[in-house]
Amino acid sequence: MQIIIHKSISQVVPNCRLGYLLINNVVVRGTPPALSQEFGQLQQEVAKAYNMEVLPKLPRILAVRNMYKKLDFDPSRYRPASEALVRRVLQKKDLYYVNSAVDVNNYCSIKYLLPFGLYDLDQITSDVVYRRADEGNYINIANNEVSTGNKPFLTDSLGVFGNPTSDSRRTAVTLTTRNLLAVIYADESVSVNELNSILDFAGAMFVCYNGGTVAGKNVAHTGE
Repeated sequence: MQIIIHKSISQVVPNCRLGYLLINNVVVRGTPPALSQEFGQLQQEVAKAYNMEVLPKLPRILAVRNMYKKLDFDPSRYRPASEALVRRVLQKKDLYYVNSAVDVNNYCSIKYLLPFGLYDLDQITSDVVYRRADEGNYINIANNEVSTGNKPFLTDSLGVFGNPTSDSRRTAVTLTTRNLLAVIYADESVSVNELNSILDFAGAMFVCYNGGTVAGKNVAHTGE
């Protein structure tokens, strides 16, 4: 499986790139205590390092927001997943612990201030294209109907299933998931070397808490 960045994205964000991992034969379970402890420590570090006034001015947060704006995707209305998670920490709201895979995904998103998406690979029916979607609707993980028109989305032969803000229920990772697709929606300031380093860290953490093996690691560039 590969991810292709469509010209509807690349013409507007020429240096857009997506990092992605394929992780096979995982065993997803409830949040293990060791992960909960590690996640709690990260939240304490974030709370000490940032505040609500500083957060919007952080270079990585600004870069992701700028990427959204270029795609006419209002970051104030459709907040990037990474920013939304950090805001919850700074507002002293409890993060949602979901399972051993989703929690690793959220951990990495907070750590690197980048939107991470996680999908059940067995529910994806073809190669993936990152493109602006046509008019339509989908059901997100929260079971709400969301419009798709002209917004950036990962798509397969069945339609949209994920973007940097809200993912589809169809590809949600559950306790029955056995194979994962993890995607990093990188802003233009992230070099390929840095993105590969982030992928290595994320891959090791997914395997640490979910078992399995990293079967693929790649960076999708524009123009592929």
